[in-house]
Amino acid sequence: MTSLPSGRRALLSAAALVAAAVPSAAQTQSHSEVPATPSTANIVVGPHGYVRCLTPSSTTPGYQRALPPQDCSANRTTPSSAYDPALIDDVEIKVVVHIIRQSSGAGNVSDTRVNSQIDILNEDFQALSGTPGAQGVDTGIRFVLADTDPSGQPSTGILRYNNSTWYNDNGSYWNSIAWDPDNYLNLYVLGAPGGSSGILGYVPWLPASNPGGVGANSDRVVILNSTFGRNAPAAPYNQGRTTTHEVGHYLGLEHTFAGGCGGSNCYTSGDRICDTNPESAPEYNCPNNSSSCGSSDPVRNYMNYSPDTCMRGFTNEQAQRMRCTLIYYRPDLADPVTPDLGVNYCNATINTTGNIGTLFGTGSKIAADNDLILLAENLPPNQFAMFVVSPEQGFTAFPGGSSGNLCLGNSIGRYLADIQSTGPFGSAFLVCDLTAVPQPSTLANTLPGQTWNWQAWHRDFTIAPTSNFTVGYSVTFE
Repeated sequence: MTSLPSGRRALLSAAALVAAAVPSAAQTQSHSEVPATPSTANIVVGPHGYVRCLTPSSTTPGYQRALPPQDCSANRTTPSSAYDPALIDDVEIKVVVHIIRQSSGAGNVSDTRVNSQIDILNEDFQALSGTPGAQGVDTGIRFVLADTDPSGQPSTGILRYNNSTWYNDNGSYWNSIAWDPDNYLNLYVLGAPGGSSGILGYVPWLPASNPGGVGANSDRVVILNSTFGRNAPAAPYNQGRTTTHEVGHYLGLEHTFAGGCGGSNCYTSGDRICDTNPESAPEYNCPNNSSSCGSSDPVRNYMNYSPDTCMRGFTNEQAQRMRCTLIYYRPDLADPVTPDLGVNYCNATINTTGNIGTLFGTGSKIAADNDLILLAENLPPNQFAMFVVSPEQGFTAFPGGSSGNLCLGNSIGRYLADIQSTGPFGSAFLVCDLTAVPQPSTLANTLPGQTWNWQAWHRDFTIAPTSNFTVGYSVTFE
């Protein structure tokens, strides 16, 4: 995979790099084979009187339906600069907090605590200076309470319901009140996750373990009300780290102790992460020195079972796995903080997905920054794709037997070294080296004031194999 240029990179939304929307069939299929609430069989109550987490591991029987061979599947993590938060810009996730109280109204959580929990998520996921999370890695993921609901109406992002059945995590409440799980993180704060007030929280499944369930109404994060927010009642789990931990699962992370001491390849065993040392069992306390697999245990990692005040951060590879999860499994969840830098032009023709191929870019308009990534979406899945570029715009219908429109003029360059598959989600991306833009017989260096125009060519299927193009995308550099 091509390395990203230096400098902060704009994520290509949650739909970035390789993912378009999860196919509609995956959204509407029955999810009965994977329970919407994990089983409480064989749960272990910790020394502080709580079950720290009910989230099932990807190795739990029945939770092994990965989509290979992705970089953050249930079976492996593939570190790449394409997911490195130090090289890509921040994204923002809209959160809706559903406070479910008893029918009498008991079990409320105040707006103040809700807002403090959003603050804690940002402290922990961004490693904000001056906070306990500052010792970790900035994942480049931000959280904000949703200010509009799915119909576009203004909202605080905090909703309350009085229903004792729902309060006890029963009654399939998510089918009645979930906001579109493809576009919102639904946090449910109630009195008995998994049916017990002693369980702190869970997600129903890890995304890579049940990709067909991602985007279903039951795709959610469930948190015990007494552990939610800052200075909550459930000491020593009262500083909001249960939510940090469960959102880590929601974004694809295993427990640090998953698989015990693991196997010979730390990217395919244990927690599928190499910069979290293996650990034979969860840590419920906060020892200064702990070693169970021949190296220091990751006691202070958010994905352990340590008390809230002990937890200090995510690692860089955990951050990469979460950013990869947003790309592959939750492509519509997060929005790029940095807006697009170019404009679309020229019409595309509909391909066999029933859509036109789209193209956009993120990065910098300053040529010297050498900072541009292009993303093509809505392409037929598992087909060859390649990017083409020209300093001129043009229009040629059905060039060379293609079913699409070539929107470039003369001096067309082809990124032949970057031919790729559109993958299961029908996407392709290009990390542009602006110092070496391909031309018919040379490589051009981008200068201020120049305009470059791109398209993505891709294979398509009609009666016989043919090809098509995305819309054009034009950037004028400074």
